[in-house]
Parts: sequence; structure tokens; C-alpha cells
Amino acid sequence: MSFDIDQVLKDMAAAATKSAKHEVAGIRDYADSILENEKASLKELGEARVNGEITDKVFDREIAREKKVVQTELLTIQLMTDAAAQRAANAAIDVFIKAVKAAI
Repeated sequence: MSFDIDQVLKDMAAAATKSAKHEVAGIRDYADSILENEKASLKELGEARVNGEITDKVFDREIAREKKVVQTELLTIQLMTDAAAQRAANAAIDVFIKAVKAAI
């Protein structure tokens, strides 16, 4: 059996893409849920400032706190992305290994 590197690379790309496609949807959903979870707090904070119920100083302090909350949640996305990249790489390399073994 021959070893066609061009076809193997196409198959590797397809395997990585298939793996990543499912992961990206999950990551997007998670990011949307982070923002949805913060929506009420941000709305309340914005309205309080617009209505003069809180000062700039209080607003700035609360924004800094909200920012830390969102940043912490987004770190989870970084971990999810790293794991997705690892699975995509594994899928691609598995295709390569199988192609080499099949050619032997």
C-alpha cells in the first residue's frame, strides 16, 4: 500500500476540524451563558449610575468587581479551548499514525 502524504494531510485536517467543530459550539454557548448570567447585575449597575443612585466612585469599584467575575469565568473558556486544541491535534495525529501503519 502506498503512502500519499497529500491525502493523509487532508484526512488529518478533516479529523481536526470535525473534533474542533463540536468544541467551538460548546465554548460559544458557555461564553453566552457567562454574559447572560451577568446581565441582571450589569443592568442594575448601569441603571443605578444613569439614575444617579450611585457615584462614579461606586460605579468604578463595582465595574472592577464585575470585570474580575467575567475574567474568572473566561479563564474556564481558555481551559476549554486548550483542551479542544489538544483533542483536535490528537485526532489529526491518530489519522497520521493509522495511515503510516496501513502503508507498512
